[in-house]
Amino acid sequence: MIKIFGKLRYHWQPELSITITYWCLSIAPIFISLALLYENTKISKSSFILFIIFIVLVWIGFQRYFEISDDKDLLLSRGLVPGYAGKTVISSISKIKISKRAIIIYTNHNVKGKIFYMRKWPKKYFVDTLTTNSYFQGEVELIGHIDHYFDSYSNDKKSKLSQI
Repeated sequence: MIKIFGKLRYHWQPELSITITYWCLSIAPIFISLALLYENTKISKSSFILFIIFIVLVWIGFQRYFEISDDKDLLLSRGLVPGYAGKTVISSISKIKISKRAIIIYTNHNVKGKIFYMRKWPKKYFVDTLTTNSYFQGEVELIGHIDHYFDSYSNDKKSKLSQI
């Protein structure tokens, strides 16, 4: 969770297989660039271009975040297309499932749900901000083992929270 220009951003990563593939492909150019530097005594144009590609891919990788606006839209910034924000209306969210590592958001038109991996505290603050929004009509469900990890959720005063 980072506050930039007065707006809170809750960072996430996509499904685990996509995340691993993306970060492996984004780190590969720096190793190729370093190998080219090791082979040559001077900095070549190709190693410089590969280093720039590495910087751009890392920057794009950190551009995945939720941003809850003041009106009834939930802004979802996509990391693969910088500057593009997919919008989901908060009132169309029917259910949010919270696990230890991820949240799954179900909307009225998406039965399968979308998985977003988040760290513990940004996830808690995101769910708290979303459930206290006046437009949110859905339910919040905890999945997985109920242990000390979920104490911060189960001790919450929200009546929308149910445990399974």
